[in-house]
Amino acid sequence: MKFIEEKKMVSINEIAELLNISVVTARRDVEYLEEITPNIKKVRGGAVWKENESGDKENIGNISKDYLNDRFHKQSKTNIKEKKQIALKASALLKSGDSILLDAGSTLFEFAKSISPNLTITAFITAMNIAEVLEDRETITKIVLGGVFRSKTTTMVSSMMEQMISSIYVDKLFIAATGLSYTHGFTCNDILEADVKKQLLKSAKEVYWLVDSSKVGKISSFQISPFDSSHTIITDDNIQPENQNELEKLMNVIIA
Repeated sequence: MKFIEEKKMVSINEIAELLNISVVTARRDVEYLEEITPNIKKVRGGAVWKENESGDKENIGNISKDYLNDRFHKQSKTNIKEKKQIALKASALLKSGDSILLDAGSTLFEFAKSISPNLTITAFITAMNIAEVLEDRETITKIVLGGVFRSKTTTMVSSMMEQMISSIYVDKLFIAATGLSYTHGFTCNDILEADVKKQLLKSAKEVYWLVDSSKVGKISSFQISPFDSSHTIITDDNIQPENQNELEKLMNVIIA
């Protein structure tokens, strides 16, 4: 930690070399330090030291605009226990030989981290932070689907992206939503991301919605999909019994 404080900004490779550890271990160490101290923030490819909340942007410099992804960072800390539960339950559905399609979002980020290193799979990826999580996983063939990159959410959007998705078909899709209601189905807050998600739903044999219970009953601005009895939702055990019962009438439900 002292090394990061002195240099203000360091790469994962520098940390690995200094401590004589693997890049994967160095990245995990940075993630741990970010959790236990407010002064260290993980950025793409490294870590930065920040003196205080008011000085974040000044200390981090131009890299903050592109890589800090403040909106995503805040989302990733919300209901983290539930998201990790969902991620573990979802990753248990994978088997070697699977081809999978990964949506963006904080729960999908946790899902990517929870994929077993013993699995040999092909992953089509729609978010740069998820690609980064998987970059050192040699047993995973990683295909990043390109489009217009949004740094604040780490997502890819655009008609180009949708066209690429339409050309593939996978075994399993893992997808997120910011709202889930019985009147509007699955929803999100961004029209471009909604369009991408709609295309994702057409490109997989099996569809798994990773949605924590805090989103049940909420309606976001743009509909992604109505309920489909062939789809499965994986949510956490904080869901109200009456909501679980209603969902089970509409689709497959897995409680994490």
